[in-house]
Amino acid sequence: MIFGKIKKTMEKNNKLNSPISDPEIIEKLLPHRKPMIMVDRLHFFSEKKAISKLTIVKENIFVTNGYFSETGLLEHMAQTAALHIGYKQFLNCSKVKEGFIGAIKSSKIVSLAKVSETISTEVEIIYDVGNMTMVKIKSYIDDNIIGNSEMSTVLKSLKDE
Repeated sequence: MIFGKIKKTMEKNNKLNSPISDPEIIEKLLPHRKPMIMVDRLHFFSEKKAISKLTIVKENIFVTNGYFSETGLLEHMAQTAALHIGYKQFLNCSKVKEGFIGAIKSSKIVSLAKVSETISTEVEIIYDVGNMTMVKIKSYIDDNIIGNSEMSTVLKSLKDE
């Protein structure tokens, strides 16, 4: 019964009326452009958490021999953090700023996604100070964890642009 309570709490905290899957909207929330967009849905958003999804297609630039690479998974994780920041900026009527990975504190890739599988990635904001955000990230296929990471992201300041 505890999982039902967690799911209801998450649903109550979700600030999205419905998942965002329109590619044009996703592109507006990210500082990336094709072919480097590695999220295709924002499924959940709250002040301290986001959940994104990515269905792996064979045309993805990080797919080799039918598998999504480790580099692709790390980029997907980082873009989930960027999507959280981008949607937060959108809600605050701010311009989406360009950012980058400041540091990867830890990372573990357990398995790789195959073409046609959907990765679900949850980012939890540990702290957000100025232009730096520290996040914990977990990626799943179904209920199986395929990777996790702890990283910091840094936004360019307006004077850098």
